[in-house]
Amino acid sequence: MEKTITDSLVSTLENLRENELKKFKLKLHEFPVEEGYDNIPRGTLEKADVADLSLLLLNFYTRDYAVQVTADVLRTINCRDEAERLLRHCRKCMPVPLKSP
Repeated sequence: MEKTITDSLVSTLENLRENELKKFKLKLHEFPVEEGYDNIPRGTLEKADVADLSLLLLNFYTRDYAVQVTADVLRTINCRDEAERLLRHCRKCMPVPLKSP
């Protein structure tokens, strides 16, 4: 069975250490998102586990943009390997290629 975008997001976030996940949430809250999108509120992020965080990403930012935001934030916190792994997995799931740095 093929992995979905949600599966890829969950898997990526599960691979983060506790301190990396904490940094991810902090940076995600302040990350400059594209016009028409809002940042996920800090209080909501603090309470979210990996599964909830994946759903928040998908609900706040469309499917494709959720992956891009996740990869960009991962790069910002120096988790470049996870960012690239996520983009590779998601390229298989998406009809339109995602941008790489």
